[in-house]
Amino acid sequence: MYKKAILSLFVVVFAISCEEQPLQRPLMEYVMNNPTLEGSRYPNFYEDDTGQLYMSWVSKIEEEIHALQYSAYVNGRWTQPKTVKVDMNFFVNWADFPSVVGIDGTELAAHRLRKVEGGPYAYNVEVSFFDSANSGSWIDPITVHQDTTATEHGFVSMEPINSEKVLAVWLDGRETAGRADDEYADTSQSMTFRSAEISASGEITNRQIIDSTVCDCCSTDLTKTEDGYVAVYRGRTADEVRDIKIAHYDPEEGSWSQPVTVHDDNWQIMACPVNGPAVAANGNEVAVAWYTAENDNPRVLFAKSSDGGQTFGDPIRINETTYRVLGRTDLTISDDGRTYVSWMQESEGMGYVMMREVVSADSLSNPQTVGITDSSRNSGFPKIALIDNSLIFAWTQTEPILRVRTAKVDLNQ
Repeated sequence: MYKKAILSLFVVVFAISCEEQPLQRPLMEYVMNNPTLEGSRYPNFYEDDTGQLYMSWVSKIEEEIHALQYSAYVNGRWTQPKTVKVDMNFFVNWADFPSVVGIDGTELAAHRLRKVEGGPYAYNVEVSFFDSANSGSWIDPITVHQDTTATEHGFVSMEPINSEKVLAVWLDGRETAGRADDEYADTSQSMTFRSAEISASGEITNRQIIDSTVCDCCSTDLTKTEDGYVAVYRGRTADEVRDIKIAHYDPEEGSWSQPVTVHDDNWQIMACPVNGPAVAANGNEVAVAWYTAENDNPRVLFAKSSDGGQTFGDPIRINETTYRVLGRTDLTISDDGRTYVSWMQESEGMGYVMMREVVSADSLSNPQTVGITDSSRNSGFPKIALIDNSLIFAWTQTEPILRVRTAKVDLNQ
């Protein structure tokens, strides 16, 4: 049934696109058992140190009531979904969505966004820990940033430090309180990029500012390397260059390196493109994928480092020029260094979830269509993971019903 459904779906896609050379036929075998229901949206992936994959998403229960839910991928199937939190004050946004992270094969912590009074983009970051030893339930949440400004706090990325503590990074708007409506007039009241270590006991320690001036609403990403952690985000200069930057965190020293650009795209833009980077690591091999439109040339770029993200090679263009690229990148890297990048592109109003393997700087696989949705913001950011030599994908389908979809590409074939 799944095979017939997905093949029928792609026949429609190819019929629509045939006038401009249809996108390459997908490699996927089937759509996996789906743990989500109608009204689910904005999936997120996390793979822990044992290779356990978690998918989290937001579910609409009824008007103004939402839930943060998640499932684990076990033996080729998604488990029955579990719920972290149900509430009326979720801040639900297509580009700023919750997460669940794990360690040692079990869930550890989750973050969500809670609306507060003061404006349409006034919301806080809350982190909850899973009590696996006792109740098997989620502990009451901790507000990460602890300032009381009615401003934006979000675009969170988390990584476990140990079984009782996580490192969290986020965009923090406390310095923007009272800022004029023209938020891009200057950088005197900027969005900041901050971090803290958060423990299950409720302690928040080692609070730091990673960068005092960053792009207002582009997603961040964080991963672990042999030497610590690396965070990527979109920076911002006084003359409005908004390129991708990277910083390194030494857990023993408890300090961040001076951020540097992954590559000097020199994209000057007077507004936030809402298109953040993605990072993945295998030991000290670090890969970053991102969107840029410098010189009115929209594209997805990819760069790799062999020294833990200290230096990067020249970027490689991932997307082809036939279709309008939307960005919304993600990537995954295997134990043997194979790297796969996902992104979205648009054709005739439809959004295509795309995938491509980066073999080397001079060798790319053909782009593959993984799924379809629409090209609007409602379709969110697709996600990609590599488990048991299979690529797992998740994205938000908008029609005929709003629902998270998942798919699998078997690399053994």
